[in-house]
Amino acid sequence: MKLKQWLALGCACALSLSLAGCGSSGSAVYVQSVETLSNLGGIAPGDRFAGLVVSENVTEIEKDGDKAIAELLVKEGDDVKEGQELFSYDMEELQLALDKQLLEQEQLKASIENFKEQIEQLEKERKYAGTKAKLQYTVQIQSTQVDLKEAELNLKTKENEVKKSQDLLENATVVSPITGRVQSISENGMDNYGNPLPYITIQQSGAYRVKGLIGELQRGAIVEGDRITILSRTDDSITWGGTVTLVDYTNPSQGSDYDRYYGMPSDEMTASSKYPFYIELDTTEGLLLGQHVYLQLEVEEGQTQYPAISSSFICYEEDGSTYVWAEKRDKLEKREVTLGEYNPMNDKQEITAGLSLDDYIAFPDGELCVEGAPTTHDQPEEAPMEEGEVA
Repeated sequence: MKLKQWLALGCACALSLSLAGCGSSGSAVYVQSVETLSNLGGIAPGDRFAGLVVSENVTEIEKDGDKAIAELLVKEGDDVKEGQELFSYDMEELQLALDKQLLEQEQLKASIENFKEQIEQLEKERKYAGTKAKLQYTVQIQSTQVDLKEAELNLKTKENEVKKSQDLLENATVVSPITGRVQSISENGMDNYGNPLPYITIQQSGAYRVKGLIGELQRGAIVEGDRITILSRTDDSITWGGTVTLVDYTNPSQGSDYDRYYGMPSDEMTASSKYPFYIELDTTEGLLLGQHVYLQLEVEEGQTQYPAISSSFICYEEDGSTYVWAEKRDKLEKREVTLGEYNPMNDKQEITAGLSLDDYIAFPDGELCVEGAPTTHDQPEEAPMEEGEVA
């Protein structure tokens, strides 16, 4: 989702909040928890989310679409070693194809010799022909030379086809170029959306990293350089450390076969996009390819966690100072705040002074939000729809 779309979504959310937040219960202004607002669309340091140990390197094995597979020797999830046989082509069909190509190659060679002889004979006859006949001989020679060039080009193409078939026949069994695990096998060569897929995909062993997914509402909650703690799902005392090296917003996932393979199911018709991010590990000792783990954002010792709320709650004075409408002893007050970093990915504005996670604030409204107005934590009910009104 593009930035403008996100901001539009933020405005829509802000509008709904204004209708609920600045609506009143009697004359009281509805205020919301800063802690709750900070966690919306974000990932708190204590939150856990799913991760998977994947290979840093993936090798794709293609098959010749013109050749039939005689036998598939591996299945998804198999661990394979470098040089291990993966599948074999139909030898009989390969031999028939090669025999046909060799016959066509000989026919082209014979045609080339025939064209050369024709040209030689026409050139001899042209020497003794009259002026008018010489022109006819010249045209005929040029036409035959064109046929000769075309036959020579066809011969080169056919020779390449013969060499390829001979190589396939000599190497009719395809082997794995790496040691790793078979991630996927595509019999028809297409995914559910008609996109081409390699026949076999193998994840290399040894060079591990951890993959996680964040949703659309969490864009910007994890950035490159963030430190992540990786925890074993079976024993919390077993942990690893790592650093986020890539948040891939260019390849969103919507319940692909790849994610289902890794235990990350999603309904492609109703789910929002998810974006993969990758963690470079400090050490891979004790981790296994395909292992499911928990991920948790690290917080440096002494690091301050500032509130981060939607920028729509921030108000500006003419002199450039900023404030929010905050609750104090069940009354509304205009409280000056200091702004920190702004995250355009999720429209979150950090507040470095003037507001804490324990505070409550109201969505700004020029009529309802005034100094001393009573506050309430009870969200007002939506007004009933008028007859004929469309939701």
